[in-house]
Amino acid sequence: MKSKSINIYFLLILSIFTFSCDDKKDQEDETYYTDWTAVGNGLIADVSKNVLTEFVGSTKCPYCPASDSLLLSYFNAGHENYVGADITKNWYLVNYHTYSPSRGDPMYEFLRGESETGEDDYCYVRFEEGSWYSIYGVPTTYTNGNYSSITPDMAVAFMAESTPIQMSLDGTEIDGMNITVKLSINSSTDLSANDSLCLFIAAKIDNIDYEGYNGEKHHQDVFLGWINEGLNGELLSLGHEEVVKNYSWEMPSNWPQNNYETSWWQVEYDPENLAVVAFIQNKVTHEVLQVVGTD
Repeated sequence: MKSKSINIYFLLILSIFTFSCDDKKDQEDETYYTDWTAVGNGLIADVSKNVLTEFVGSTKCPYCPASDSLLLSYFNAGHENYVGADITKNWYLVNYHTYSPSRGDPMYEFLRGESETGEDDYCYVRFEEGSWYSIYGVPTTYTNGNYSSITPDMAVAFMAESTPIQMSLDGTEIDGMNITVKLSINSSTDLSANDSLCLFIAAKIDNIDYEGYNGEKHHQDVFLGWINEGLNGELLSLGHEEVVKNYSWEMPSNWPQNNYETSWWQVEYDPENLAVVAFIQNKVTHEVLQVVGTD
């Protein structure tokens, strides 16, 4: 009888301890980090790179549908071009719409800046005459910061490279048109002396129905805007540690209504198809050191 009482007492204490630990973990998971906060030690070794492909096009571009379709076929498990889950699970796409060869794409017009010089226009800054890429027409594709042709093996070489940076979006939540990002970054090396690392966090959306000038009816991975502030990214100072930070973003309820394109109301979408892609890029070499995305 005494032994049975001891066992019951032990189980009671164990359950209280376990509950307390789980409750503490839940509280930690719900913490909103307004600034970069160290939460752990750095990696013990470098990791493999994930891959980011940035597709630049427009519904005004007659050549874009074929290129876009070819790229997407590599991700389609039912297509003969499918490159396999081992590749696609670590390969992320962002499709930016632009004003080349002419204006009138509603998915670009909503984000168009108002200044005459273009400093507040994301497309101008990143692709046209800014400091990141220079494009001479669309479609144009960049993979991990390098100009790339659209081929089945376009991501393979980058996946064979190693990087000191690991990223995670665990804890990120998408609720309707609201996104709460929880981004953790872990490094195997002290990179605090490197003043060229920029963080970009993009909101994007799949399964948009809109038929524009070029006849393309369905659009995937469409860029909606930067979740973190700054068209040139957020400068990072990374030590040999794990850091975490939260961001909040809300999809504009009138997207993609604007004052230029009159067919904006024909764009159909579902906020359930929202997603997030975060990547770190060197502003001097344009190398993408790491990328991660939500499913």
